[in-house]
Amino acid sequence: LVDLYLTRGLETNSDFFFRINAYDLAKAQTFMREFRSTTVGKNADVFETLVGVTKPLNYISKDKSPGLNAGLSSATYSGPAPRYVIVIPVKKNAEWWNMSPEERLKEMEVHTTPTLAYLVNV
Repeated sequence: LVDLYLTRGLETNSDFFFRINAYDLAKAQTFMREFRSTTVGKNADVFETLVGVTKPLNYISKDKSPGLNAGLSSATYSGPAPRYVIVIPVKKNAEWWNMSPEERLKEMEVHTTPTLAYLVNV
């Protein structure tokens, strides 16, 4: 699944960006390779790439954090079709990976819980 967002006029360094939803990084790469072979793609300058992979939940699952999982699952956006996307890249460093699984879960809960009230709007 590929979403295209026009960003011209938003005080960014870009005119558009793609959000590629894939369970397999190779498929995302195939899309970009095929796009780069088009007339628009050949003339587009890539100035930033953020790579992420869609995967099952590691932390906020029914078993590990049932209350937060229920809150996230119950939010339903019902407004008009959104015009913008918010991307918050998260980089995990050695300090993160050296935490115990329980500590990482707690950090995810602390980070995610305040967002519950706003999920119906985003």
